[in-house]
Amino acid sequence: MVMTEEREAARVNHDAAMPVYRQLAAILRDQIASGHLAAGRVIPTEKVLMEVHDLGRDSVRKALALLREAQLIESVPGRGTFVTENGQALALEQAKGQ
Repeated sequence: MVMTEEREAARVNHDAAMPVYRQLAAILRDQIASGHLAAGRVIPTEKVLMEVHDLGRDSVRKALALLREAQLIESVPGRGTFVTENGQALALEQAKGQ
């Protein structure tokens, strides 16, 4: 199931110089910073992200790894991947630093 909201959100530009996984990480970071993906909320599954952004699994996993390293998301085996409690504050801080 692909939510219409996710379909209408910012999309990855496959022709851009920036790698697609970095673009996806930036899109998700911006959604976390804006509160669209709030603390404790589950983020879209890898499959949904692959479909919405027309990406391969490796690209999606690289993007999620960047967000995990930045402590914006955390994965809970068997439950999903969630925005961390301080994810929005960290995302806003990181966005200002760019």
